[in-house]
Amino acid sequence: MNRALQITYRGMATSDALSEHIRDHAEKLEQFFDGIVGCHVVVEEPHRHKQQGNPFHVRVDLHVPGKDIVVGNDSHERTTHVDAYQAVSAAFDAARRQLQHYADSLHGHRR
Repeated sequence: MNRALQITYRGMATSDALSEHIRDHAEKLEQFFDGIVGCHVVVEEPHRHKQQGNPFHVRVDLHVPGKDIVVGNDSHERTTHVDAYQAVSAAFDAARRQLQHYADSLHGHRR
């Protein structure tokens, strides 16, 4: 992704491998919409529970002209997984769906 990509880790150590996984997903978003101005991803490991594993929360903020697309903001859409890679993939899948919907609505207005 040539656009500004910010990655923030909370409650956990920074991971080069996970950052690369995030970069790969962010680049793929440009296949659906090339007007992305910025992307901020927050990966959080809020609590450590021995019995439940370590759930990861991922939030993706996409900035496109005229709109901000946010995934993981509300508790009902928060992507929580024991595996950080799965949490990132799920969050980017949801961001892709929202981005496609936004791109489709733009193309519909241009006709």
